[in-house]
Amino acid sequence: MFTCASCGFQHAEGPVCSVCKQQYDYQCSGVSEAGYRRLGDARKSAWRCPKCKSSSSLSPLALSPQPTSQLDRMQEQLNKITSDLTPLATLAADVKSIKSELTGLKDSMEMAHEIINRFSEKVNAVESKVTKLENAASQVTVLQAHIDRISRDLQDREQWARANNAEIKGIPQKSNENLYDIAQKIGSLCNVTVRKEDINYIARIPTRVPNAVKPIIVAFNNRYMKEEFVSSSRKSKQLNISNLGFSSSANFYVNDHLTTTNKSLLSKARTLARDNNFKYVWVKNCKILAKQSDTTQTFFIKCEKDLQRITNRQQTY
Repeated sequence: MFTCASCGFQHAEGPVCSVCKQQYDYQCSGVSEAGYRRLGDARKSAWRCPKCKSSSSLSPLALSPQPTSQLDRMQEQLNKITSDLTPLATLAADVKSIKSELTGLKDSMEMAHEIINRFSEKVNAVESKVTKLENAASQVTVLQAHIDRISRDLQDREQWARANNAEIKGIPQKSNENLYDIAQKIGSLCNVTVRKEDINYIARIPTRVPNAVKPIIVAFNNRYMKEEFVSSSRKSKQLNISNLGFSSSANFYVNDHLTTTNKSLLSKARTLARDNNFKYVWVKNCKILAKQSDTTQTFFIKCEKDLQRITNRQQTY
C-alpha cells in the first residue's frame, strides 16, 4: 500500500515518476492500469507524472495548455468533494442511530399511551362506582331519615299507649298481695282518692335485672287521674314502705310509665346533666324535660340528638 502523491489516498499499486520519484494511482497518473501494464520496462522506468511532464522545457506541449493539468485540477476538485463528503458517512450513521432511537421512543410512547388508556378506563370505572356509591349514600341518608321518623312515630305511639299508666318501684313483693289495696294506700298517703273503678288494670311486670323487685304498673281509666296520682306522689314525703305495712323502712317511687327507649334517654340525660352542670332534668306527662338553671328556658328531649343541647348548652330561649 502507498499514498498517492496527488489525491493522498491509499492504493495498492500505481506508476512511479522517473523524475520526482513519487508514486501515483492510475487515475491521478493519467494512464490506465491496462495501458501502464502494456508499457515495456524501459518505458515504465522513463514514465513521468503529469506535473513533471508540464514542467519539462523539452516537451513541445509545455507551451500550450495541457489537458493533463486540467484533469489534475478536476481530480483535485473531486478529491476535495470526496474529502468534504467523508463526514457525511459519520452523519449518516448518526442519523441512522437517531432514527433507531426515535423508533424506540415511538414504541415507548405507544406503550405509554396504551397504559394511559388502560389507566383512564380504570379511573372511569372507579369514578362510576364512586358515583353509584354517592347516590347510594344519599339514598341511605334519605332512608335513614325515613326510618328515624318511623321509629319516632312508633315510639310516640308506644308512649301514648302508656299515657294513663303509673309505675311504682321499690315495694317488695309478698304472696297473696292485693295490688288494688296498695294503690289505694299510696293515694291516701298522697291525699288522692283512688277507687277501684278508677283503675283499668294493675299488675307487676318483669324486669331485665335478675332477682330485682318487679315494679307495679297501675293503668288508670283516664290520664287526668294518673297525672294527679303521680304529681301528688312526687310531692309527698310519706312514700316509705313502712307506711304500707312492711316491717322494714325504705322509700318507694311513683313515676310515669316510660318506654324502654325513653327510660334509656332519661338516664343518659341525667348523666350528661350532672357532667355539664345542668340543674334540672325531669319527666312530666311522659315527656322528658331539661333546664340548665332557674333563669334558662325549658326544652324537651325527644331523641339522642336532643342530648347535644346539654353537652353544647344550646337551649331554646
